[in-house]
Amino acid sequence: MCTECISDHYGHKFFKYEHSGIEQMLKLVSLQLNRVGRIQSKLRSQYETLEKQIKDFDDCKEKLEVDNIKLIQQIDDQFDRIVEKCERRRKELKDNLLKMFNSESEQIESNLVMNQSLLTDMALLLQKLESKYNELKTTKVFKGNDPIKEINDLDESVDRDIAQLKLLKGSELKILPKLYFEQKLIIDIIKYGQFKNELQNPQICYFGEKHKILVYNIEKNDWQYRQMANNTFDYNYYAAAASLPNGDIIMTGGGVSRNVMLISPSKGFSQQALKSMYYPRKEHACVYLDGHVYAIGGYDGTTKQMLSCCEKYSLVADEWKMIDPLQKQKCAFAAATALNKYIYVFGGFDGRERQNTIERFSVKDNQWKVLEFKFKQGFSNAAALSYDDNSILILGGGSNQGFSNSLQVFDTSNQTIRIISMMTEGRDLRNKLILYNNYLYACGGNTSSIEKFSISQQSWTNLKSYDYLVQDNLDSWCSAFTFDTNDSYSASNLMKKCQSKELQQNQQYKEQVMFENDSFNQDGMSDVSDSQFYGNQSQVQQNDWY
Repeated sequence: MCTECISDHYGHKFFKYEHSGIEQMLKLVSLQLNRVGRIQSKLRSQYETLEKQIKDFDDCKEKLEVDNIKLIQQIDDQFDRIVEKCERRRKELKDNLLKMFNSESEQIESNLVMNQSLLTDMALLLQKLESKYNELKTTKVFKGNDPIKEINDLDESVDRDIAQLKLLKGSELKILPKLYFEQKLIIDIIKYGQFKNELQNPQICYFGEKHKILVYNIEKNDWQYRQMANNTFDYNYYAAAASLPNGDIIMTGGGVSRNVMLISPSKGFSQQALKSMYYPRKEHACVYLDGHVYAIGGYDGTTKQMLSCCEKYSLVADEWKMIDPLQKQKCAFAAATALNKYIYVFGGFDGRERQNTIERFSVKDNQWKVLEFKFKQGFSNAAALSYDDNSILILGGGSNQGFSNSLQVFDTSNQTIRIISMMTEGRDLRNKLILYNNYLYACGGNTSSIEKFSISQQSWTNLKSYDYLVQDNLDSWCSAFTFDTNDSYSASNLMKKCQSKELQQNQQYKEQVMFENDSFNQDGMSDVSDSQFYGNQSQVQQNDWY
């Protein structure tokens, strides 16, 4: 303790160190100090390298965590739906079991009460008889008739109880019905959910007349403009396109055309002519479903008639077949597939007014049906796509009040609809809506802007505009999603898969081909001018039309 500090330790006890011990301690501290310095010097040379390496790991970890959260949310969402249905079914089974159990238990309890009551009565009679028996053993002579009458009463009571016992049901072993579970569901659950590698080079392609192509690269948030050679197939205004599972695109009709072409963006937008449709169509819908492309309704510019007729194209046979027509002639409706067996169309325009109906096509039954649900007001020019087994998203379009900016979800299970979000502006989308990686992409239809909607975060984000390449709101263009292919999704493999499915379907049932020679007359409508058809839609409608 130095003399400067000793005054601060008044009342403390002290003990004496030898002088030589202090010198040894100071020497030891000095040696350790030098050692720490050398260790520090050795470590410092690697510090910057390690710091950079840690930053790289942090960046990878951050991206991994973001991807992990998305996948966890996706897994939870899917299995929560399954668990909810399983819990509902479990409750139903338990409720049914409880009803059966209570019914049997109540019957047993009722019989038990009656048996216990009779048993108590018999026990009382046994006591009386035992008492009378002991009394008679010491009796020499009866005094009067009372003892005999008492014995007669006891005898009658015993006979009555025995007769009642015969009427009571004996205890039977109650067996509840056996419960069986189909194991196929368990096997399907085990296989439910598969991890697949991310699609390579995801892009959205927009096709305009006179061989114009706009390509939006989703990963780079950038645009590319292509002008195809004049000797290629024509791109017609108000055509319709569908994406194939291998990244190729099929474009149908437009203008006054019946043409159909296969476009391969991953191969430099190479094009191949396919079998033409039966009818020229524009403002129709085109969807892919289970190896077939469906062309639905629309407007025939050659005869100036609205169409209700529909046809489907086989990728394997390269041929079109007529299917059941829509219940009403119309065009400019939104269309989406669901559950790999239904096609839904929403709204549309019949030449006089916009529709507020929903029609559903059953692939198995080859039949269109108008659903009972009705929108509050008619609309057209919207876009729709399937999000999951029970949800179809509907975006944009317009009514007599102008363009809509509402994003709605239609529940196919209970036929209800609700608004989940609003775009920054209304859009005339005409089935130009893409879903990729849990984001919705909506482009053009009013201005040259594009925005995406995060389904998980329920928020819209503006993206890079294409206005520096093309001055057009793309309302007359068609669009489709594409990506680079690999061996497993090659065109030949896609054809083999479609051919295999088609053979299986042909074994199950023979398709009924519906084609009427006078379908033009069936679809006949008076000519509609462009101004009457499209109306004045410059105003943005903020109110909902669901």
